[in-house]
Amino acid sequence: MLVDHQECDVVVTAVAPVGCAVDADGHDGFIDQAKHPSWWADVPRAEVGDRMRAVVLDPTRTPARFSALPVDVRIARSLRHTEPLRRLCPAPPPGEARSVEWAVVEEALGTALPADYKRLVDTYGGGVFAGMIWLLEPDCPEKMYDLLAQTAEREENLADFWEAGEAKPAELLDGDTRLVPWGYAEGSGHVLYWLVRPGVEPEEWTVILNEGRGPLWEAHPASCSQFLLEVVAGTTTSLYFSDDDHDDIDPEDRFRFIPGSRFHSGTGAPPAGRG
Repeated sequence: MLVDHQECDVVVTAVAPVGCAVDADGHDGFIDQAKHPSWWADVPRAEVGDRMRAVVLDPTRTPARFSALPVDVRIARSLRHTEPLRRLCPAPPPGEARSVEWAVVEEALGTALPADYKRLVDTYGGGVFAGMIWLLEPDCPEKMYDLLAQTAEREENLADFWEAGEAKPAELLDGDTRLVPWGYAEGSGHVLYWLVRPGVEPEEWTVILNEGRGPLWEAHPASCSQFLLEVVAGTTTSLYFSDDDHDDIDPEDRFRFIPGSRFHSGTGAPPAGRG
């Protein structure tokens, strides 16, 4: 059975003006002409027998709809960790998360954002995963939990640290690399950033962590949803989220997401950190 965002090697079995039929390991599929690279670039049109990498856009249609566009393949790869995360940490009931105008947020931030992050915020809203990692969200009424407010604050704080002589991590020494925070570790204050590099698509951004009470950094070649999934599942390689850290977590919170709205009444204290 085909599923959303599944990545497959497909073979073209028929071609028509509107697109091409494909076989995906015995499953019938269809690639609309606008979802084939030849629609957007000077590359050969699809021919019978062509083999290509494609991702499932809609498995409910007959035949299933695929895309062979590299951008859709990247987005699908970034989203593939969101569903396993939802199975481990069930999301709040639909409607609890605030609706986000992503175009407005991205314009204010000055960059597009990864599809998996937007999916997480649309599904969960801001809040705490597994009693440890707080997911920032746009337009949060509390600045401590707001994506845009924390981006500006962290940029100012880090500039002060570096001006005072603190060494930058090696990942920031190359060109105009930017840091954008997306979460932090509850209690310890470790801040989780994306490494935003010129010319690198948001779906290819990786995670870098700055410890909350010191100058050390830890880079991970993973999306934010993959990083969250590995922490929740206990498979992370991060030195800052070892099994010893899990010992302090209430067993009832281990596989639970707590919406940020429960903390915004003023009864929840923000985590300590250098910021």
